[in-house]
Amino acid sequence: PPKCVCCFLHLCYYDCMKIFLFILFISNLSYSYENNQLLLQNPAKKIKFFDLETLDGLEIKVADKFIKKKLILINFWATWCPPCIKEIPDLIQLGKKFENEIEVIFVSVDANPAKVIPNFLKKNNLEDFQTYIDKKLNLTKELGVKVMPTTLVINEGLYELSRVEGYINWLNEEILKE
Repeated sequence: PPKCVCCFLHLCYYDCMKIFLFILFISNLSYSYENNQLLLQNPAKKIKFFDLETLDGLEIKVADKFIKKKLILINFWATWCPPCIKEIPDLIQLGKKFENEIEVIFVSVDANPAKVIPNFLKKNNLEDFQTYIDKKLNLTKELGVKVMPTTLVINEGLYELSRVEGYINWLNEEILKE
């Protein structure tokens, strides 16, 4: 325990600052605003081939996903992110609507995916939902993802054509035209 009131107040100040910074950090990871826009890459940005990891620890090559699809949407999400949770059903529907053209890939950035994702899927009736994990955030960092949710639009040549940071309504006809 501190020996004087000044030391006690000093410790409380630093504890409060730590809590404040933590809350600020968490609140900036997940956001949504009305007029999210597609951030187009001019020119398209080449990305490296990468593998995806399943909850069971299996590695899947993303290149294999392009065998029958022209575009891949890679959605980075987390169970603690309300805008992410809101857009998952839209992205699932979008994938079904354009099943011959696009593949939607979900990548969770949860720290403890083996524990939280199965509970999340059960709670939200998403038993058939396929997600991959990035618990060490290696892929997230490599692709420059800083906000949840973020969706990358990648073509078969592995070029990032655009990205969306934050929530958008993926079924909105105006967005689909872009």
